[in-house]
Amino acid sequence: MKSGAYTLRMRIFALETDIAKLKQQFLSAEEKELCTIFHHPLQFVFACVKEVIMTIVIVAVGVLLIWFGLDPAVVIFGLVLAWFVLVFFSLLRDFIDWKYDFILLTTDKVVIVDQSSLFYRKVTPMNLENFASVSAETQFLNIFPFGTIQMSLKEGTGTEMCMRYIPDAATSASKISDAVTQFQRRKDLRRYGN
Repeated sequence: MKSGAYTLRMRIFALETDIAKLKQQFLSAEEKELCTIFHHPLQFVFACVKEVIMTIVIVAVGVLLIWFGLDPAVVIFGLVLAWFVLVFFSLLRDFIDWKYDFILLTTDKVVIVDQSSLFYRKVTPMNLENFASVSAETQFLNIFPFGTIQMSLKEGTGTEMCMRYIPDAATSASKISDAVTQFQRRKDLRRYGN
């Protein structure tokens, strides 16, 4: 426990809730973590809008069915079942996407962790020497304090990666770009000597 708050740290099928344990798997002996970039909390809020609307529709349908004379117990059971199927699992996926997805920047690589459900995890480690460019873009007319990071890789080394809802995306892109530059300098020093 830290600061009196309890943090759930466990593995549930493919979902790893212990971020420190997950990050440790990708660090070699000489490699150091530079920063970890999480998604902005508004990602979860915006993703929940659809679920809130769906919940309102389900409740409205239930009220209409009860008003038309159907048995309230049957209607409520059906509504709860419909809510779980149509809303709960989407809400859970949105929460996991926000809470447990991150970008790990180290002295040697960028690791993108996408944990979208209890049963799916995609981890994409990319060596810094494979980066062609890193850029940041605004989202929602730059009204909110987050944006998109675009990571372009050199031809033949992978696809372009795009991460949305990154807090202060320009600063995060700058950190990644700086890590790429430092990596190239270290590589050149090893190759050509002091």
